[in-house]
Amino acid sequence: MNFNLLFFIRLFLRHIALLIAVPIILAVLVFYFTKGQPQKFTSKTKIYTGIASGSSIEVLENQRFDFFATNTAFDNLINIVKARNTIENVGLELFTQHMLLEIPDSKIISPQKYQSLMEIVPDSIKKLVVKGDYQKTLTNFRMAKESGHQNFVYKLINLKHADYSAEKILSKITVRRISNSDLVEISYESDDAGICQNTLLILSNVFVRLYAEMKVNQSDAVVKYFNEQLALSNKRLTEAEDELLDFNRSNNIINYYEQTKHIASQKEHFEMEYQGVQMRHEATKSVSQILESKMSSRQKLRVASEGVLEARNKISAVNIKIAMKSLNLGLDSVATVVAGKELAELQLEAERLNNDLRQAMDTLYWVDNDIDGLSTNSILEDWLKNIIEYEGTKAQLLVLEQKRIEFRELYTLFAPLGATMKRLERKIDVAEKEYLSLLHSLALAKLKQQNIELTSNLKMIDIPYFPIMPEASKRKILVAIAGIMGFVLVAFFILLLEFLDVNIKNARGVEDKIGLKVAGIFPRIETSNKKVDNDYIIDKATDAIVRHVVFSNEFTGNESNNPALNIFISTQKEEGKSFLCTLVSDRLIPLDYKVLLLSNSENLEVKSPEVDVVHYSITEKFYRVTSLEELVPELSTEKLAAYNFIFLEVPDLLNHAFPVKLFNKSEHIYLVTRANRPWSAADKNVIKTFTSIVKGPEPAIILNGVELQEMETIIGDLPRKRSMFRRILKNIIRLRFYSKNKVAS
Repeated sequence: MNFNLLFFIRLFLRHIALLIAVPIILAVLVFYFTKGQPQKFTSKTKIYTGIASGSSIEVLENQRFDFFATNTAFDNLINIVKARNTIENVGLELFTQHMLLEIPDSKIISPQKYQSLMEIVPDSIKKLVVKGDYQKTLTNFRMAKESGHQNFVYKLINLKHADYSAEKILSKITVRRISNSDLVEISYESDDAGICQNTLLILSNVFVRLYAEMKVNQSDAVVKYFNEQLALSNKRLTEAEDELLDFNRSNNIINYYEQTKHIASQKEHFEMEYQGVQMRHEATKSVSQILESKMSSRQKLRVASEGVLEARNKISAVNIKIAMKSLNLGLDSVATVVAGKELAELQLEAERLNNDLRQAMDTLYWVDNDIDGLSTNSILEDWLKNIIEYEGTKAQLLVLEQKRIEFRELYTLFAPLGATMKRLERKIDVAEKEYLSLLHSLALAKLKQQNIELTSNLKMIDIPYFPIMPEASKRKILVAIAGIMGFVLVAFFILLLEFLDVNIKNARGVEDKIGLKVAGIFPRIETSNKKVDNDYIIDKATDAIVRHVVFSNEFTGNESNNPALNIFISTQKEEGKSFLCTLVSDRLIPLDYKVLLLSNSENLEVKSPEVDVVHYSITEKFYRVTSLEELVPELSTEKLAAYNFIFLEVPDLLNHAFPVKLFNKSEHIYLVTRANRPWSAADKNVIKTFTSIVKGPEPAIILNGVELQEMETIIGDLPRKRSMFRRILKNIIRLRFYSKNKVAS
């Protein structure tokens, strides 16, 4: 079988009635069931999103366009449109709009739709309508919906109502991004023009509102979080600063680092001053001792008199006060001013006491010269000066010793305060950095919030229009699709059944399935097809089989008395052995051959009276027959020698035993089988057994009942009446563009 275009055309032509009838039936059914379909109205709106190229208050360096993020944002936006919450709100608001109408308005809902709605709405729901108050009515319906799963409003939104159910509304919504722009197109389809426009308008408003709320709520949550954290951070910073303030107040610290620096400087200055005073004190002390050593005992006694000692004590006390005031032990600026005034008064008093001491010394009587020839007045004068300075340095040393103790105590106090001060300052620094970081994050969050509010402000570019003309009916398209699908399905099943067909069908199939050579094929006669010359085809097919019989047998004439024995077998009943035997026998007679036909069939008919037909019986000993004389006793060897061909028809092999020894004596064995049946496992097994037992010639197959087209492999083009157009078309299909019917002779 050649799977060319001609093969498929012939295959479809055999089932042309089915290929025509089924598409017509399907088209008629679709045409009938689509009769009276409601008209469809469509409205569209366009919304500007600004996602891809919209303005933003964020200033970012090296800002790049992120296609993935943009596509994700559009996907999120489209999913929000199709979200069940969005669609339920649309259905509920549309129902509220219709229930607020007292009379139907074609711009909102058609009279037929309005009447149908009023018939199904119960009175308990109608009582929830607040005339003229859309928002209150919507709130009442929403509360009714949320009150349970069995109320009318909940069922209306969640079941199958064509105009209000979420499922139906969603099935009629189409959302798409327009190319790579910032625009999103939303379309809606309905059988009512008013409902179509208003549903789309409500959907756009609900979607824009929900989208803005979602985006703003997200940013509000972030801003709220940072506000709360900033307040906590500010509280911690304030507590840390208050702790440092209390620490400074309790320790009298104005500026710790400046104070410690000032104390260190004062300590260094103090030590230098202390050393200078101590040196002067020791010097005056030594000079005084030397001068006293030069005095007479009488002079020493007078110097140590009560008046002089009293004056010295007073001078010493005043010098101590002067030293204390001069060193400013309190380190207080206000006290320093007061101490300056007191210091001036003390210095005047010290000068007075010094004068009193001199007067006391002048009243004494001294000798003019000492033992060394020095003037007594000169020694006393020097001694007096040293005593005055000595008393001054002595007082200063006493005060400086107190000052040294105070410095030591001050160092003991300030040393641990430094570590505590560092810890408190570090605590404040950490709290301050945390506060500043949260403040910066809050500023960014507020900036993001403002940006989100700007970008989430979707704009409706095209308001949904009121559709005047309905959409073109798809009825014709559906009918055409039904017809095409009917044809395609039938053609598909024809091809499927053809390729899944396990029948033998043709010579190539029988050779592949049985493994034996084909001696000839015989067509299945179609008497209803008047365009084909059946007699011609039968003659040609019979001639082909006869030629094979004649040429394949080793023919021996009457002179040798050795006729050619040809046995016709089949694996099953009614394969056409008898019919083919009679045809071959009749055709050999005109060729001057003598033919003997042996058959067990009683109703065997031959056209030529010259064919000798002998009937034999099948007995239990049939398989033991070794010769024709044993099979038919009335036939002698002399009678058999008179024939050129002897044809023996035996019963089917599956149900009868066969004479093996007789088969071994045959010239040729022909296996007759029908083309319109499968070659079963039983057929394979019996032929396998037959070929393994019979040692005679290998059987050749005669395929009976093939399709007429298969006969072209033997006789060429089938003899039928063809128009010129059909002949040309057939040659084109077979790619035979230059074939001719005849050539010049």
